[in-house]
Amino acid sequence: MRPTPPAFPLRRSAPRPWRALTDIEWAALSAILHRSTRGRPPTIARYTWDAIFWVACSTRPWRALPEHLGKADSAHRALRRAAAQKHLHRMLLRVSDHPEFAQNNPLRAIEWFIVRAYRRAFRITSIAIPFARRLGLACALPADAVWLPDANLSETVKAIAARAQALAGTLSLGLLRALLDLSDRAAGQPRRWRTTD
Repeated sequence: MRPTPPAFPLRRSAPRPWRALTDIEWAALSAILHRSTRGRPPTIARYTWDAIFWVACSTRPWRALPEHLGKADSAHRALRRAAAQKHLHRMLLRVSDHPEFAQNNPLRAIEWFIVRAYRRAFRITSIAIPFARRLGLACALPADAVWLPDANLSETVKAIAARAQALAGTLSLGLLRALLDLSDRAAGQPRRWRTTD
């Protein structure tokens, strides 16, 4: 059994205006990305990530991407691929408070870009919300923590629901309503989730 990774208290990342990646930042970022002989060469990938971060740092839709940053469809596809292949998770881990990445980390300068890109793509993987919450990166979450699912509460509700099912005919209407409210809180409030602010 693998040990449980450490959890960090929630903290907000400092907002920063978009700018193109520096050579040092790109070198650190490209080390995380899977290098394949297929697909775009690295120089183009760098500009694709500039485009992804431009959209992530704005509240505008993908179609608002300036022409000089390339095609929005290509950038959006690259972000989806990075999320599906867990590259975004590795980026998020690098900018978290994890002690292994605390020293001399050039990605800290673009933490805001990474958490915003992660937030744009959170629906692609099932572990996105618990992973960002465990790392303590509040800006990577699609809403304030009170509107998100509570894993511990979900387990409690499951146990109570199983017990309630065993006692099916003996539960009062008030208790059943309370269980329903608790179950709603455990699931979070997806209608309040946003990929942009």
